[in-house]
Amino acid sequence: MDINIIDKENCKKEFDAVLTYEELKPHFEKALLEYRKKAQIPGFRKGKVPLDMVRKLYWDAVEYSALEEIANDVFKNHLLENNIPIFGTGSLLDLDYKPKEKLIVKVTFEVIPVVELKQIKDIELTKTKYSVDDSLIDEELQYMKLKNATYEMDGKALDDNYMVTLNTEEIDEAGNVIEGHSQKDVKLFIGSEYLSKEYYEGIKGLKENEERTIDTKNEQGEPVKVKLVCTKVEKIIYPEINEETILKMTGKDDIKTEEALRVYLKEEIGKAYNEHGYTALKNKVVSEVVKLNDLEIPESYVEEMLEDYFKSYKAEHKGHSHDINEDDFKKKNRAEVAFTGKWFLIKDKIIQQEKIEVTDDDVRAFAEEAGKPYNLPADKMYEIYKDNKEIRLNIIDKKVIDFLIENAKVTEIEEVKKSIKKLAEDKKKEPKKEAKKDKKKEEKE
Repeated sequence: MDINIIDKENCKKEFDAVLTYEELKPHFEKALLEYRKKAQIPGFRKGKVPLDMVRKLYWDAVEYSALEEIANDVFKNHLLENNIPIFGTGSLLDLDYKPKEKLIVKVTFEVIPVVELKQIKDIELTKTKYSVDDSLIDEELQYMKLKNATYEMDGKALDDNYMVTLNTEEIDEAGNVIEGHSQKDVKLFIGSEYLSKEYYEGIKGLKENEERTIDTKNEQGEPVKVKLVCTKVEKIIYPEINEETILKMTGKDDIKTEEALRVYLKEEIGKAYNEHGYTALKNKVVSEVVKLNDLEIPESYVEEMLEDYFKSYKAEHKGHSHDINEDDFKKKNRAEVAFTGKWFLIKDKIIQQEKIEVTDDDVRAFAEEAGKPYNLPADKMYEIYKDNKEIRLNIIDKKVIDFLIENAKVTEIEEVKKSIKKLAEDKKKEPKKEAKKDKKKEEKE
């Protein structure tokens, strides 16, 4: 038997085999025995027809009917004997039989690529360490107070501690309402740091039933005119910050004072930002590892992943009014899915090479952390998680990422997170500083 494996583009290969008639005979004999089991000839019970008679009557037909199965068997056996990692099943390109002479078989197939790790250590990364400015604590505390506030009806918004309810209409230069650009019962907190300057100036000192027109910008950044009609003005009555209010705000009975609450908020906000920093670092290290160890992956592998991704997306958006075009969706997400496929293969190789595994202690630690927010005992959580395959996959994924980060060259930079109001104040100060420098420079000259 003459067999050749020809390399094609990407992960595609072609299996070419030539079998002589003598090599085919045992396959034909096996096919004949199978055919005899179902052969029906008058005078004989089913499956009891003499083999010589079946051979004489049906040999030629059996030869032709067995060819595809023979090709399939020869192809699969060669892959198994030579440890060729096929992806998918392969596709028959050619089956050329010359009776009593030979069979030519051609099969195209894709292989799972052999991953060669070129570099997974000493990768240069930048990690952001966040610190929390007090202005963010002020902002969060203000939000919590606002969330737990009560309201008193008033006729006029005398300061920033008011909530106004508006009907808004976008109008053209002639004062005509633009269809489809109106909103009813829009609630705005005058003291919000997220309120644009135009809206703040437009609603400051607003009275109930008063109308005003402001110049602002739409979501696209284009200038627009908006007519505001105030339907309600409410004075905000903030709660007293005591143990009862703090418990209501946080659900924690060990925080007794506003000072302790501020410490708690600073820790929680800092934790959230640093989790964001870890996620960014994780994404960066994965991106760098794939770039440094890039490989080709089978198109059918990408197609299979895209199909699963599309099904999941469609299920999540079931009932939405807009149609989801499958071709457009796959085209848009192909690059991302191909990247993910490469990472999966590289990650598996790292796990194998570095002998990374999930231990029972890893699962116990995960269970303990998972139970903390709900005050659930670690032992009970462990019983739930110990045989959960998805949890174990999540743990080993994190262990791979942690391994890569621990073996990387990480440069740490610090960033102070501030409230929008504080950032705006700092920005206003910058030009003044520059102006002072220029003035001093002129005086020296």
